[in-house]
Amino acid sequence: MERESEELAAWAARVLNRGLLSENREEIRQAFVGWFVRHGGAGSVPAQITSPLDGSEGTLVEVEGPYIEAWLLSGKEGALTELFELIDRFEQTPWLPDPTPQLAQPTPQPSERTARPSESAPQVSGPTAQLSERAPQLSDPTPQHAEPTPQLSERTARPSESARQVSGPTAQLSERTAQPSGPTAQLSGPTAQLSGPTPQSSEPTAPAPAGDTVGYYGGNYHGPVVGVLNQHTYAALPGVFGVPDPAGWPTVEDADLVTMGVRPAGRRWADPGLPPYVPRDIDETLRDWTARDSLLVITGGPLTGKSRTAWAAVVRETDPGTRVYAPAPGTDLRGLPDLLRGRDGAYVLWLDELEGHLGEHGLTVPLLAQLRTLGVPVVATMGDDDYDMHRFEGGPAFRLMTLARSERVGAGWSEQEVERLTGLRDDRLGEALDRRGATSVTQYLAIGVELRAQWQRAARSDSRYPYGHLLIRAATDLARCGVTGDIPRRLLEEACRSYRSGRPAGRPDTESFQEAVDWAVRPLHGVTGMLVPGAPLRVGESEETWRPYGSLVADAEQEGARAVPEAVWRCALEGTKYDTGVHLNVRANAHVVFSAGARDGDAGAMHMLSLLSENEATALDWLRRAVDAGRTELAGQVGERLLGQGEAEEALPYLRAAAEAKPDGPQARLVGEAHLALAEQWLRKGVADSDMAAAHRLGDLLLGRGDLSEAMDHYINAEMAGYAPVARSAAVSFLLSHEEEAAEVLLSRAAADGDEGAAELLADLRKPRQSLDDAADYFGGDGDGRLDATHRAAVAEKKGFPDEARQGYELGHAQGDAYAAYRLALLLEKQDDPAEATLWYRKAADMGHPAARKALVERGEDTATVRE
Repeated sequence: MERESEELAAWAARVLNRGLLSENREEIRQAFVGWFVRHGGAGSVPAQITSPLDGSEGTLVEVEGPYIEAWLLSGKEGALTELFELIDRFEQTPWLPDPTPQLAQPTPQPSERTARPSESAPQVSGPTAQLSERAPQLSDPTPQHAEPTPQLSERTARPSESARQVSGPTAQLSERTAQPSGPTAQLSGPTAQLSGPTPQSSEPTAPAPAGDTVGYYGGNYHGPVVGVLNQHTYAALPGVFGVPDPAGWPTVEDADLVTMGVRPAGRRWADPGLPPYVPRDIDETLRDWTARDSLLVITGGPLTGKSRTAWAAVVRETDPGTRVYAPAPGTDLRGLPDLLRGRDGAYVLWLDELEGHLGEHGLTVPLLAQLRTLGVPVVATMGDDDYDMHRFEGGPAFRLMTLARSERVGAGWSEQEVERLTGLRDDRLGEALDRRGATSVTQYLAIGVELRAQWQRAARSDSRYPYGHLLIRAATDLARCGVTGDIPRRLLEEACRSYRSGRPAGRPDTESFQEAVDWAVRPLHGVTGMLVPGAPLRVGESEETWRPYGSLVADAEQEGARAVPEAVWRCALEGTKYDTGVHLNVRANAHVVFSAGARDGDAGAMHMLSLLSENEATALDWLRRAVDAGRTELAGQVGERLLGQGEAEEALPYLRAAAEAKPDGPQARLVGEAHLALAEQWLRKGVADSDMAAAHRLGDLLLGRGDLSEAMDHYINAEMAGYAPVARSAAVSFLLSHEEEAAEVLLSRAAADGDEGAAELLADLRKPRQSLDDAADYFGGDGDGRLDATHRAAVAEKKGFPDEARQGYELGHAQGDAYAAYRLALLLEKQDDPAEATLWYRKAADMGHPAARKALVERGEDTATVRE
């Protein structure tokens, strides 16, 4: 930064010092004074330029570059930009002619000794003689011309002896450094150039002797020169470029449209070139435009095809051999007419994004008039906002815009344009037409490349939007699964989570889902974001929906090597039940994708087919195949399904394997249930063989699972067969049926036979019945059971305290007990408040309570929004 500031400051100093010797010196003085005041304070303005100039004669004020550099390095906001503007504004200011020179007395003939280079002119040699970077200005910039000087001797006049010599690696003065015909004195080295016009003298001067001539701020010095030069050279203003030889301009036939501003359409198609041009409706209105107009400006919104439409107008109205010039923004176009004048052939000036070619160095009304005289049409493009600003809001190019023929290319396509597109039968155009959504065909072709690059950049390890990258991948993968239309927020969040499940923890998330969405929906180039907001659709707790932009889905579909993860497929299958059509589409796509893999022995594909199958037997078969093919983590599911079908014997190996692999899961319980199922199976075989002990055990097993009636049948059969050990079990079944007297008889028998459990039950039976107060004390004791609040409320309701009961039920619901919400709904029904009762039934049903769901169905309520 210091190097650039130093060079810029030196450049600005030259512009200021020269400007103060011009007719515009007062304007330049005030402009630079303003710059110093804004960026350094009034007291910091150099004294040389604080007072207005009297205009009597030009006077060099010697404001050096380092003085300006100090303000640049101070870091004041806008200093650099404003200084560039001042340089650009005053760089071409012409100097005033030199004042009438003061003639000196005749100079005596120099002696031979005086004329020797070693004595009459200092010689500078070696690396230390390079031109300094900060050079003081000459104290007397206006040379005083002497009387005619006698002819110097031949030895004196030799350039190598009589002129200043500069040697070293960076700058040497040539024998003819300054030419009489030009205003600028050139140094032959690569880095030095001195600026300054040759002053005009009102009096004749002696012929210049042979030797080097170097111009210094308004004067020519012939012969030996003593001085220090700045080493800084600027071939052109920054951002201002010269016009190349028109003979080298490309022809209309050979021009590269991409380099001229037409955006490429991506690289994933077999044809890397641009799609064929689709004739637009305005093309007919532009026929023969060159016969009437010298400037054609095609306007439109972002990426609407302005450049391609403008180029089509060039191709139609010019010969293929016409040479076209497409300058870079900021190019100085003022010399263009001189380059073209007198040349044979046809030429056209192409100014894509015209706003970058305006200003005094660019296209102006006078320049346009000259080009029109030469028969050179100008074709330009411009955004709508920029055109409106210059044309209707008094912009700096207002007069130029009034002379232009302007036509607008809209984003929307007419039916005729769409028909022309389909007739071209180009895959790229067809895809754009099908997937463009609310954007245009041209916008689709241009923005797709940009969106893909934006998404890929977000995958960097130091990306600010890693969640955003994952979000777009999830959205495009869901679309590949068959999730057509808008994707609900809940499904998109679940898909994002599915990528992370089972993976080692990476760096902590610094980006939320909402921040990722905000980034993804932000329009790029004012056209569209990677995610497009959709129509409201309530799924779960949100109505927000989005869909990925069509080009991103097309890009993802081309990546055959990157398969959609199984977890995302499962997420799509489970999460699309909000729409039957979408769900069936996902199922159909999944069948196509996984059938081939399953046939080839892919265990994951077999698992997916088990999820897709609607036939229980087929689903179980694919699941068993998946386990046998290596997906042993699914063994528990196989065992559970077999157990549910009554195949406990077949289920046990799978359940044992699952329990051994994960002993802290539900598999151990399932192993026990399998054994219970086998126990019931074998006990029933014993009962069939008239084994009363088997009948006793089977009755206990049935009683334990709540099948009281069948249990009592087996107990009675055993008792009637004389099997005494069944007495206690039979007594328990009688107690549950409120047959206390028969139960007491059986318990007494069992106790007398030494059954301690029967003796305890007999003692409990003879205790007085528990009161409601005793029950309230039990549930309100020191225990902190999670269900106690609900149970205390039930006792309070039974005692006749509904308000206390309601408070208890509400507390139980807040603690996560669905039964509490259900009991409160029942209480509200008793109090004749059906509306609020329905509300609490819904709360209970949403928490999974079956009786609450049943109650809602009986009342004809819609349960579609209640979670299964």
